[in-house]
Amino acid sequence: MKVFFKTLLLLTIFIPYQGIAQQINDGKWKGTIHYQTVEVPFNFNFENVTDSSAIVIIKNAEEQIRIENVVIKEDSLFIPMYVFDAVIKAVYKDGKMTGEWHKNYRKSKGPLFTAEFNQPRFSSALPKSNVSIENTWNITLTQPDGQTSISVGLFSQNKNKVRGSLLTETGDFRFFEGVIYGDSIRLSSFDGVHGFLMLGSYQNNTWSGVFHYENDYSEKWAATYDAEAKLTEPFSLITVKPNTHKSYYDILSAGGDYNAIDRDKLEGKVVIIQLMGTWCPNSLDQSKYLAQWYKKQNHEELALIAVTYEPGDKFYAQQRIESYTTQLNITYPMYIGGSLSKAQAALAFPNMTKINAFPTLVMIDRQGYIRFIDSYFNGPATGAYYQEFDKNFNERVEILLRE
Repeated sequence: MKVFFKTLLLLTIFIPYQGIAQQINDGKWKGTIHYQTVEVPFNFNFENVTDSSAIVIIKNAEEQIRIENVVIKEDSLFIPMYVFDAVIKAVYKDGKMTGEWHKNYRKSKGPLFTAEFNQPRFSSALPKSNVSIENTWNITLTQPDGQTSISVGLFSQNKNKVRGSLLTETGDFRFFEGVIYGDSIRLSSFDGVHGFLMLGSYQNNTWSGVFHYENDYSEKWAATYDAEAKLTEPFSLITVKPNTHKSYYDILSAGGDYNAIDRDKLEGKVVIIQLMGTWCPNSLDQSKYLAQWYKKQNHEELALIAVTYEPGDKFYAQQRIESYTTQLNITYPMYIGGSLSKAQAALAFPNMTKINAFPTLVMIDRQGYIRFIDSYFNGPATGAYYQEFDKNFNERVEILLRE
């Protein structure tokens, strides 16, 4: 027994722990977020796996989210959700991963996460379909209390593969991917902070089903084909008469240091204010757009500032700003506006009782008056609508610069 113990001790000392890096396969994995009643599947790739790190690429249709700071420690993985304050924590065993998807700003435990190697997002053994969801659809979303809202569905279909997005007057739902089979459809999206599942069936020229937003919340949806379906243009939801309203910059940055915005530096410039949140995927899409756009501008004539509203105190918000601006290489200033509230975000603007959505853009002329408001954002997943935003936004900037 003593000899055996000494041998075991020597093996423990001289044979280092190999870690899970020797077992994790590079390549395609299927992840699953387990809600109470449904499962949200998505695909991701592992690349460059070492004993302590790896690269993960989350895939949703055309979107690829590259996460480079994955941590591997013994049999555990920690996958931060890109710029969002969320993480997947999992244990690797017997070729599978089991753990939790957790948003750090929430006290409650997150839903179960599992993953297995080389599996499709949805089963490839589903029956063929003779119905279609290609093109544009007018969609009604119905909340549990009966309230409804209108959405536009944009879908492309290649045999049984479907991609698409939903547009609403609070922003788009970004990139969906899924399958159509028989008279049914399944679409999912996972971007690190949202896990969406859209289930539906086709009957009497109408699609209908259930849209699962998170663990304990879902809405019914119904869609009718309408090639001309559209929403109110985002610059038209809130209009402002020229020379009537100025923003209150002291209120705008009240969530951090008092009067943090230096109004003297904005004097005589066209000012673009982004109201956003670091927790918001639509804000992320718009921030990426603005970061690239700002690099091409004449900063003597134009100023861009972002104001963020976060689910925590000002110390938490400051940490989020530092992480967000560093990861996205944002060179314009970002300020703390306050807590996560649409009403709070509107306090600095006398013409608004609340903002419609995060993000919102407020455009101010050289005299300091509010001139244009972009009330919601159509991001890259919306195709032509994204290009339309780019055109309308730049046209309005040029109008203000010429004055």
